[in-house]
Amino acid sequence: MIDKNFYLENLSAFDILIEDDREQAEQVIFRVFSMLQRDKIWLKDIATEEEIFEEDAELLEEIEEELKELDRKYEFRFDEFYQLVQQEMKKLQSNISNVSAENNFLADDDLQEDHDDALFDEDIFEDDEDEIMFDEENEEDAFGHLSDDELSLIEGFILSSAKKRFNYSEFLEDFAEAGEDFVDGEFLLPIIAGKAFDETDTEIAGKMLSSFIMLGYQIEM
Repeated sequence: MIDKNFYLENLSAFDILIEDDREQAEQVIFRVFSMLQRDKIWLKDIATEEEIFEEDAELLEEIEEELKELDRKYEFRFDEFYQLVQQEMKKLQSNISNVSAENNFLADDDLQEDHDDALFDEDIFEDDEDEIMFDEENEEDAFGHLSDDELSLIEGFILSSAKKRFNYSEFLEDFAEAGEDFVDGEFLLPIIAGKAFDETDTEIAGKMLSSFIMLGYQIEM
């Protein structure tokens, strides 16, 4: 579940960028810091015993120590950034707490069956006319020739298709404070990608839960 390559690639990119472009380097290193916090939550509160590996815990400890050293050297002030994130999360949580549990089915232990069946039915994202086949091993070869703009168009097409398979506007109301980008990026895309790579509903939900927690949603698995 923990992507070692993400850390290695971004830390290598940081080492290159910091010499000439501090602003870009900061964007990279704060991305690493944010992912580290999410992975720590996943490892501590979400991962099952079968998913926990000693090397994962060791990797996160090494990354944390390296970030502390970079913080001392370049004064990124990670602690202040983390405190600001926590403050914003509390504000978001306060706003969300005002939403009725009856309307926000994700905050309720007893998920409404109609939403549950609709959102996790593989048929939602399958159609004879516009079915998109994914192959994890050949993904890079399949999309390597496309530009960022073209990939963005493809993502937009997939999202647009998915939104037609259930009552998207009604569901969006449950996350009015977070907005459409949150729902698309932290809910729809993880489900679509997870289904494409044959992940179980539990695996998909576990990944999504960590993102929701980081953004202040206090919900159950």
